[in-house]
Amino acid sequence: MPSARRFGLTLVTAAFMSSNFLGSAALAASAPTTPAPSAKASEFEDGSGKTNPDGTRPDRPAVVKGVLPKAQVKATATGQLPECPPSLMAKCQFVPAAYQQNDPTNPRSYGNYDTANRPADGIKINTIVIHDTEGSLASALATFQDPTAYASANYVIDTDGTVYQTVLNKDIAWHAGNWYANMHAIGIEHVGVAAQGSTSYTDAMYRSSAQLTRWLASQYGIPLDRQHIVGHDNVPGPTPAYTAGMHWDPGPFWNWQHYMALLGAPVVSTAGPTSELVTISPRWKSNQPPVTECANGTCTTLPTQSANFVYLHTSASDDAPLLSDPAIHPDGGAGTTQIEDWSATADYGQQFAVAGRQGDWTGIWYGGQVGWFKNAPGACTALPTTGKLITPRSGLASIPMYGRAYPEASAYPATIPAQSVVPLQYSIPAGQSYATTGSVPADYYYAKTIDSSLPGDHTLVVGQDSYLEIQFGHRVAYVKQSDVTESLVQR
Repeated sequence: MPSARRFGLTLVTAAFMSSNFLGSAALAASAPTTPAPSAKASEFEDGSGKTNPDGTRPDRPAVVKGVLPKAQVKATATGQLPECPPSLMAKCQFVPAAYQQNDPTNPRSYGNYDTANRPADGIKINTIVIHDTEGSLASALATFQDPTAYASANYVIDTDGTVYQTVLNKDIAWHAGNWYANMHAIGIEHVGVAAQGSTSYTDAMYRSSAQLTRWLASQYGIPLDRQHIVGHDNVPGPTPAYTAGMHWDPGPFWNWQHYMALLGAPVVSTAGPTSELVTISPRWKSNQPPVTECANGTCTTLPTQSANFVYLHTSASDDAPLLSDPAIHPDGGAGTTQIEDWSATADYGQQFAVAGRQGDWTGIWYGGQVGWFKNAPGACTALPTTGKLITPRSGLASIPMYGRAYPEASAYPATIPAQSVVPLQYSIPAGQSYATTGSVPADYYYAKTIDSSLPGDHTLVVGQDSYLEIQFGHRVAYVKQSDVTESLVQR
C-alpha cells in the first residue's frame, strides 16, 4: 500500500468571491409478477459519487493493464493505529485501502479515496452511513486494496465484531455514491447480505458497530438519531439520473430498533397524541411484513422475519395500492414488496409530518403524497414527536429539492469549475410539510487528482446559500431555506 500523500487545503468562501451504491436499473413499474433484476448485485460500484459540473458521471479513467500488481489482502504494517474507542481497540485493526495512481501518465486515474483533513479543514463530519458488503470480509478488503476498484469505506465490521479501519476519518472514503454525502460522512460496512438479514447480521457485529458509532458521534458532534445515523438506502441520488440506481443496503432486515437502543437513542414519545409530527417505530418482533426477492423473471417471498419498516398505502386500507415513486416507477405504477423497492417504505426512526388520521390509520406526507399506515392504539407503529417542520413559503405553488447542497455558482474561484445545482425529480407542493433537522453546509470539495496538479485542486468551496436537510421519503433531501417556512412542533 503506497503511503497517502498529505495535501494542503485551501478554503474558498462566497464572501471572498463577493458542488454501494450506484447500482442497477430501475425496478419494473408493475407488480412483483414482472420483476426487475436485483439492484444490489454488488455493494462496491463507483462509490465516489463524483460528477461533472453538469451533474453527469465522468468517464472512469483508463487503467493501464500490467502496470500494477493485483493487491493482496493483508494487514500492512504501516504503524498507523486504528481510530477506535478504547473499549474496542483490542478488536480493531488498520488495513489501509489503496491510494495509488493507476495510469502513470494521468494523475486523475487513481483510487480509492481522497485525502483531506476533516474536520480541521472546514469539512464538517455530520453523518454516519451504515452499509453491508453483500459478500465476505475477504472480498470487501480485497476490493478496497485494489486501486482500480474506485470504492472504499472508513470501516468494515466482520460478523465476529472485529473492526477493520481502511480509510482514516480525516480522508473522504468513496462509499455512498453521492460526493456531497461522502464529504460529510463516515462509512461503515458490515459483512452480510441484506436479504439474509435475520441470520446475516450478528449481535457481535451490532455491538461493535454501536460502540464505534457512539464513539465517532462523540468525537465529531454527530447527533444520535436516524437523521444523522443513516443507511445507504437513505442517501439521496445526487441528480435525477442517479436516483433510481441508488443502493438500498443495509436493507429491511437491519435491526435499527436494536441498533439505536445500543446507541442509547431508542425512539420515545416526546409529544401528545395529536402531534403534527410522528417518528416511525414498529415493534421489531411483531413487525413481519411480506418481502419478495426477484431474479430471472421469478419472484419468491422471503422467509418471514422481523423488519424495520412499514408499508405506506395510497389510502387508509390494507387493500389500497402502495405508494409509487417517479424514479423507480416512471410510469406511475404502484410500489411493490420487492426488497429493493423503497417507493413506499418508512423506516424505524424516520420522522414525518402528519397529513391526516382515520380510525386506526395515520397518513403522513411522504414523497409529495399522503402515505397511510396502520397505527392502532397501543401498537406503537409511530410515536408522537416534537421537532421542526418545513412547508413551502407563502406564495409558492411548489418548491424544488436537491440531492446535494452545493454552493451557488458565484462562490467558485476561476480555477474551479462551478458545479451545477440540479433539482431532483421531486417537488413539494404548497400545503405539504416535512420534518427537518436543520441546516447543512453549502460546500463542495474539489479533488480531481492524486497529486494536486490541477489549479485549485483539493480546495473547499463554501457558498452563501443556506440549505436544510429534510426527510422527504425513504431518502433524505435538501431544500433551500429561502424557499420554506419553518415551524416548531412542541406538543
